[in-house]
Amino acid sequence: MEDLRAYFDRHASSWDEMLRYHERVSDLLEVMSWFNLAEGHWVLDVGTGTGILLPQIRQAIGSKGMLVGFDFSFKMLEKAKLRQCPWGEILINATVESLPFQSGIFDQIICFSALPHFPNKLKALLEMVRILKSGGDLYIAHLKSVEELNQFHQSIGGPVANDLLPRPERVRNMMIDSGLFEIKIINQPGKFLAQGKKI
Repeated sequence: MEDLRAYFDRHASSWDEMLRYHERVSDLLEVMSWFNLAEGHWVLDVGTGTGILLPQIRQAIGSKGMLVGFDFSFKMLEKAKLRQCPWGEILINATVESLPFQSGIFDQIICFSALPHFPNKLKALLEMVRILKSGGDLYIAHLKSVEELNQFHQSIGGPVANDLLPRPERVRNMMIDSGLFEIKIINQPGKFLAQGKKI
């Protein structure tokens, strides 16, 4: 974990440029269309990184919504802080296996481009489901398919070489084991989306 944290801290200042997010505004808007966000929702952005989705999430939930982003890389959060919107958000330096929130408080939880980096993925899902309200949704999203993403991480090498997104059937089983229902998974070129609801 420390090697991985150091990796993200080291690349935080150039992360958005590395991933060419400035050229992918339409892709990010497409990602936002995958989530069922509404005015007043309490939303947690898991592994927010540089906070690339924070402005769009805030726009979707409005001034009455609560927006929390967390990441285990403090340097990434420093970058995310620069994106703060007029109504603001809360940024927390924490790990997903031990979230500092009481149970059942978030309407929606978004995990964008983060799941492969969690060493214990089932424990991470269990913790996310714990803090999700009954009837709330958890979204695991990527701008690559499982195959594309895993090939990408392996080509980068270093601490992220083995940070792989499990096959869709494995993700489905972990979501079931974590207490989610009505699970839907899409895995296609340029898109991975797994959605589950807490009953």
